[in-house]
Amino acid sequence: MTGKDPAKWKPLEGMPEGAHQWGSPELREMEQEWQRIRDALTGRDRPRRFLDNWIEERGRAFAIENGQIENLYTLRGGVTEELMAEGLQGVMGAHTLEGLPDRTIQGLLQDQADALEVMFRDVADGQPLTQHTIRSWHAMLTRHQETVTGLQITPDGKAMRRVQIPFREKGTWKTIPNNPRRTDGRIHEYCPPEQVQSEMDRFIQLHREFERQGYPVQVEAAWMHHRFVRTHPFRDGNGRVSRMLMAYAYTKRWLPPPIISARRKPTYIRNLEAADAGRLRVFSDYLGDLARLELRDVIDLGRQALAGHLERPNGNGGRTYVDRYSPPLREGDLLPLPRKMDRGSRAREN
Repeated sequence: MTGKDPAKWKPLEGMPEGAHQWGSPELREMEQEWQRIRDALTGRDRPRRFLDNWIEERGRAFAIENGQIENLYTLRGGVTEELMAEGLQGVMGAHTLEGLPDRTIQGLLQDQADALEVMFRDVADGQPLTQHTIRSWHAMLTRHQETVTGLQITPDGKAMRRVQIPFREKGTWKTIPNNPRRTDGRIHEYCPPEQVQSEMDRFIQLHREFERQGYPVQVEAAWMHHRFVRTHPFRDGNGRVSRMLMAYAYTKRWLPPPIISARRKPTYIRNLEAADAGRLRVFSDYLGDLARLELRDVIDLGRQALAGHLERPNGNGGRTYVDRYSPPLREGDLLPLPRKMDRGSRAREN
């Protein structure tokens, strides 16, 4: 695909030659270390709960950013850290720069979290990836999305204007083209509606072959993400589903998935465009770099848990002990009495 026009749609392509060798030795060592920690935590309730609490927090971060990067909402500074630590129940429209109604932001955020939870459950149950699975994720991710942006000819017939139109095609393949116009005026082509079904048949078939061939996780994740979003089989929501597929590649290997935050969007788009131009390895390496950050943190916390240190700070200034969260102290709050522990109680923490 290198050298071809990246704005022109092309039928689904397989894995590039040599992709088996794209994996990072450092990442493989980290993945193996995380597996050793997971094995060592077997049967140790409190350390496991401590680590699971952090993993749940990172899941909320993934869910929050999966919608935010698509401009469904824009959270005010510090709100992401608060929601990660305290849960999504307290979110309000005032937390968004757009001032969305409470019901709207609560629904949009819960959609992202519910879809991620369903994906985790699918993996835990050993469910294979199917077109039905993908369509069900899409229906859940877009459950509270009421409109999509469309183009309408102005009354004088001389220009196009953006309008919001009802979004009803949830969990179904698109029936009309959804090719966006680039800033330079050119059309970026996606798969024509009449070829979506055959392309998604091939997507599932190729992915099953790649699973059997055992590609490095970041390579499989990059292929799934890029090839899906390059097909764009849904009218809207394709980016959210493609990041779910990326997360699926990591989750089924019991690895924490990369989190692509809204602040990383320019770099993310730049690496996706490299894949459009035929350089999938660039995008694979990018996902590997993000995954390294998550692995580093979960390994550090895992070692801490195995050593019996079951307290950690939260990003909003609060603290978590095992799986109990304490919010940050506010002005006028009373300081808690220091907790005394004898040797016996320390031993029971492990």
